[in-house]
Amino acid sequence: MTHRFALAALALALPFTAGAADLPKPQALFDAHIKAIGGRKAVEKESDGTLTGSMEIVENGMKADMRMASLGKNRALTLAIPSVGEFRSGRHGDVVWSMDPMSGPRILEGQERQDQIEPFEPKYVMRDASLIESATTTGLSDSEGRPCHRVEIAWKSGKKTVDCYGVEEKLLLSTESTATTPMGEIKQVSHFHDYKPFGPVKAATLTRAKAGGMTQVFRLAAYDATPPSADAVALPAAIQTLVNKAAAPQAGDAAKTGEAQAAGSQASESK
Repeated sequence: MTHRFALAALALALPFTAGAADLPKPQALFDAHIKAIGGRKAVEKESDGTLTGSMEIVENGMKADMRMASLGKNRALTLAIPSVGEFRSGRHGDVVWSMDPMSGPRILEGQERQDQIEPFEPKYVMRDASLIESATTTGLSDSEGRPCHRVEIAWKSGKKTVDCYGVEEKLLLSTESTATTPMGEIKQVSHFHDYKPFGPVKAATLTRAKAGGMTQVFRLAAYDATPPSADAVALPAAIQTLVNKAAAPQAGDAAKTGEAQAAGSQASESK
C-alpha cells in the first residue's frame, strides 16, 4: 500500500536548469525509489490488512476518519465526514465502484475506473517498462522545498504524468497527473512526506494533494497486517443492485439468442 491515498492537485513544481548529461536516467530513479521503499519483492506482494488514518481539507477545516481494508486485489476505502456522511470506494473482482452522499452509488467505467486501479498495481508503482511509452528526466525541480529530479512519463495507456524523485532521499516526493471525475478532468499534484514502514513496504505517512483550488492532507496512522474478513471488502448492497441490473439485460439477451438458435434448429429439422 504505497502511494494509494494521493488524490488531487494543481501546483506544478518549477524546474531549474541542469545539463542533460548531469541528469540521472529515469530507470535509475525508478530503481532507487523501489529499493528505498522495500524492494521489488515487497512491492509485488499482496498487502492484505487494514490501514487507518485521517483526511483534512485545509481550506474549510473539514476532517474525516479514513479506513481501507485490502484482501488480495479486493479493497474498500471509507472516509467518514461528520455531519456530511461516508465517501466510499473500492474494487471487488472486476467491479470498481464509488458511493457518496452527493453522487450516490456508481460503477466506474473507462478512464475513471482505470485511475482507481492503477495506483494499486505493482507494475504501475514500479513504473514498469512494459507500461511506459517514454520517460525523460527533464531537470531539477522542487517538491515543497525538497530538491528532486523531474521525470515526464508518457504511458502506453495514453495518459501523461510527472514524477519528482528526491535528490537526497531517492524517494518519490511528488507526482502530477490529470484525474477523471464526474465533474470532468482535473489537474492534480500530490506531495509525499515522512515515509515509514507499513508492512513490508514503506509508505508516505503524510500526503498533501492539491486540485481545483483545494488542498487535502492525508495522514496514515496505523496498519494492521491481519487479513480482514471477506465482508470488509464485499460490495455494498447498493452497488450489488447496480451489478445485478447491469447483468439482467445480458442474461435476457443470451436467453433470446438461445431461443432463436433453438427455433432455427427446429425449423431446419422440419424441412
